[in-house]
Amino acid sequence: MKSLHHNWITEGSLDFEYKKYVLLAYLQHCKAEFTESKLYPPLSELVEHYRSMLSLKQNVETMRNLFPHDLVGLDPGSGELVFQAKVNDDQSISAISEIVEFAIPSVRHTLEEGKEIYDYVEHHIRLEPIGVLPVYSDEGYVFIQEDKIEDVHIFQYKMSQVTLSDENFCSLNMNYVYRTKKSISNTFEQIKLRLMKQFTSLPNPATFLCLSQLHIPMHETLLPVTKRLLLRSISSF
Repeated sequence: MKSLHHNWITEGSLDFEYKKYVLLAYLQHCKAEFTESKLYPPLSELVEHYRSMLSLKQNVETMRNLFPHDLVGLDPGSGELVFQAKVNDDQSISAISEIVEFAIPSVRHTLEEGKEIYDYVEHHIRLEPIGVLPVYSDEGYVFIQEDKIEDVHIFQYKMSQVTLSDENFCSLNMNYVYRTKKSISNTFEQIKLRLMKQFTSLPNPATFLCLSQLHIPMHETLLPVTKRLLLRSISSF
């Protein structure tokens, strides 16, 4: 199973064994992708599912607390009053709670596996400027190269502000420009100068080199990790 609907817990049957099968099949797919060093989209999907499940768990607990309660006694250990709900949990709420309690640690474990791979990949990627960075660095170029490989993939990037739920976030878009080869006669600085002549809309562009010591999938891993590193670097200026 390559994807998991964001409402997978509450939609359709609430049978625990069925939901368990659906989740484990999806997590198996994620782990297979991680084995091949393919982090995205599984890693970002797992983060969203994990957050949604924590929120759902909190909502279930809040709903239970809304049920009327009777005072039934005193806890001799803590001295706290003990209350009992006047009505039993609805079967649907109980079923959702059971699924969530199983799913949260299962997803967290797989998420941690993906995060370990991400940290390992990030540790083996070096991001550095090419030439002197201009004051304005919200847009420019990034060169991506794998160690001991001549091919250089050139992307144009642009950072922008996105407002979601009254909060501001930074977003980074990257568009592929072309591929070239680095050599003694075609250095990174020369490639940058050629871009400046070819694309005059950026006369003095901020330009970065992303050098990976690992040979990993470009679109599923190297490019997304580069975007996060670049966004972090630009935001720190």
